[in-house]
Amino acid sequence: MERTEYNPVQVTKFGGTSVGTAERIRRGISLVQEIAADVHRVVVVSAMGGVTDRLLDSVDVSLSEKRLPDHIADELHDRHAAAADELLPKGERQQLIAYLEELWRELERLLQGIALLGECTARTRDSILSIGERASAPLVAAAFRAAGEKSRHMDARELIRTDANYGEAHVDFDESIRRIRARFEDLPRDQITVVTGYIASASDGSTTTLGRSGSDFTATILGLALRARRVVIWTDVDGVLSADPRDVPEAFPLARLSYTEAAEMAYFGARILHPRTMRPVQSLGIPLLIKNSLNPKAPGTLISNESRSVELRVKAISTIRDVAVVMLEGSGMLGMPGIAARVFVPLAEKSINVLMIAQASSEHSICLVVRESDADSAVETLRSAFKRELVYGDVARIYSIPRCAIVSAVGDRMRHHPGLAGRMFATLGRSRVNVLSIAQGAAETNISAVVRDDEVRRAVRALHEAFPLGRLRAHVCLLGPGRVGAHLLKLLAEQHDDLLERVKLNIKLIALANSRTMLWDADGLEFGTAVSELAGGRPANLDWLVEQLGACRLERIIVVDATASQAVAARYPDFLELGLGVVTANKLAKTLDLPFYQRLQKAAKRREVAFRYETTVGAALPVISTLKDLVRTGDTVHRIEGVLSGTLAYVFNSLDVGESFSSIVESAHANGWTEPDPADDLSGEDVARKLLILARELGLAVERDDIKVESLLPAGLQPGTPEALFGELRKVDHEWKARVEEAARQDKRLRYIARLEDGRLDVSVQSVPSDSPFAKAPGRGNVVVFTTDRYRDEPLVVQGPGAGLGVTAGGLLADLIYSAEIMP
Repeated sequence: MERTEYNPVQVTKFGGTSVGTAERIRRGISLVQEIAADVHRVVVVSAMGGVTDRLLDSVDVSLSEKRLPDHIADELHDRHAAAADELLPKGERQQLIAYLEELWRELERLLQGIALLGECTARTRDSILSIGERASAPLVAAAFRAAGEKSRHMDARELIRTDANYGEAHVDFDESIRRIRARFEDLPRDQITVVTGYIASASDGSTTTLGRSGSDFTATILGLALRARRVVIWTDVDGVLSADPRDVPEAFPLARLSYTEAAEMAYFGARILHPRTMRPVQSLGIPLLIKNSLNPKAPGTLISNESRSVELRVKAISTIRDVAVVMLEGSGMLGMPGIAARVFVPLAEKSINVLMIAQASSEHSICLVVRESDADSAVETLRSAFKRELVYGDVARIYSIPRCAIVSAVGDRMRHHPGLAGRMFATLGRSRVNVLSIAQGAAETNISAVVRDDEVRRAVRALHEAFPLGRLRAHVCLLGPGRVGAHLLKLLAEQHDDLLERVKLNIKLIALANSRTMLWDADGLEFGTAVSELAGGRPANLDWLVEQLGACRLERIIVVDATASQAVAARYPDFLELGLGVVTANKLAKTLDLPFYQRLQKAAKRREVAFRYETTVGAALPVISTLKDLVRTGDTVHRIEGVLSGTLAYVFNSLDVGESFSSIVESAHANGWTEPDPADDLSGEDVARKLLILARELGLAVERDDIKVESLLPAGLQPGTPEALFGELRKVDHEWKARVEEAARQDKRLRYIARLEDGRLDVSVQSVPSDSPFAKAPGRGNVVVFTTDRYRDEPLVVQGPGAGLGVTAGGLLADLIYSAEIMP
């Protein structure tokens, strides 16, 4: 497109809501006054909110009751007079009231004629409806003058020429452009011209209206004729939304759209726009901005030649409700020439609009979508057109499927990304939405599906979540709201709004369970109160919960396991086979017997769902992800060494400063840094499980028994209380002191290290140089060292806190976010 030279003109349109009261008119005046002084400001106004409906009511009363609806006329008079009283000084007010009185007399004459004749022609109806805009425009112009601006109102009937198709007249653009330019040619630039929206005139001078969104159309026609820099439409919403908020409460304003995207959305049900609104400005590439006069700070939606949203392949999900599917079926249609014409011509003659068409490549069937109000007529018309074929069986049957809706994914960039259609229909399938028919535009800017009306909301919600429209929704089932789980809920409560804004992710808690009770609510539980409500929940039943998770029709369900339960871990394959994501800090699933582990891995791979377990080794440290990346990129791992227990890291760091072994363990237990039974830490089993997880990530087919573990418990210790354990540990304090002193004489430190090398796995106390990463890690820090082909001379070190509620819960949250982003 050649570069367009724009004039210093801005056309601003205010809808009925924006001029509905004196206060809102003042707000609109302020918005116009913010436009640069060197720009000619043209303002288009609709009738005051609700006035057009009341004018229609007056027609209905005149027809049905054969009398003048005085109460409606009085109501309209009082409303405009009240606004004038509040906005205008006495002189301006008297002039306006005199003008309005003449309008009300004109309305009375027209309604009187309807009452006498008992009919209302389309021409008369347009004349009556024009009164709303003809009343609001002079009121707004006078309000501008009262605010210190030069202003005059202009009747669009003098500017826009149409045919005589009353109710939705067709514009004669050449004549309209000529008239507009002639009228505006000599107007002073500092004058604000207020033009009536919605109305125009035919060649005989009769009043016509431009149909739905007619005032928007008026604004863009003026923008075209005046070659405006831009057209701004002020309405009562924050812009064009990504979906109908009645279907998707999370729908959000789109920052930018192309003209094509906006037209597609308008066709497929976006009520804020009408397809023809864009046509005048599109021809010159004039930007069209949709703004909210009730929230002027909102950025709105800019519609122009380019949407410039490279990240959004699908911009919005739109719907057309109250449609029906009309089907023609029969083997005799195969190869029948002119079949499409024989379908469309008779329907056009009956003024039946076909919204969508799909034809099987075998030509065995043709599917049409029409307005439900036209369905019976369409079937009757087609049966008449194919009467002979129906008799001879060439067409088997013609019938309709009522109560349907069209659901469409819209976006300019869809054409550049293969697989979107597959993703759309896979999403609908997972959501148990039955697709009756499909179609894709030749320009590849929309993909449409026809669904049952009672499934449309579920379909729209699922698609809105399936495509990266800016906000994803994840449905979380949390198992184990203990210390880590409760901290995760706290994080989710604190971070929810930030995740919406920063990550564009809406996380909903749908289930919470411990070993005794559970809560379930597909509409969402409160993060802050769910734990306190759990005591009153239903008895815990893992089988029932699995069944509910599989049956509910929600996208992105993720099970988060913050337990140490083998019973829960054993259900991971069931979760994965149902297409649920799994995020876990539970080490047991990855360390059970090898056949179970292999089954688990196959289930995750086969269903292509998220299975994240970063926190099973090193809390939130990127130990597992680092190992995965090394393997994926073809590096060869020769050795893994690590301090993998925060508790034991603390124990051995404290030994360095001369504390006794028993007192260190007792202090760690008192601070909550050990398991409830400290023997579980000292046995080395926790470290062995972590090493087993890393070994299996390398592809080694190993079991727990393949790991040689040095226990830190005294030989022959019998199970007992922590206090009894501390007593036994005191008996070996001297042994630990001697080992520490021996290491120190060699400038070394004792550390409890897991090691994997040449297929051998062991966990033991080792003396390490005082300058090694293991010796220098402070407090409860974990250290993992990878020696590989790439990192042979200088091994790769991952180091940081390897334990703690905050870091573990944060690691689970990170895995949860990642899972939501990759799940379809």
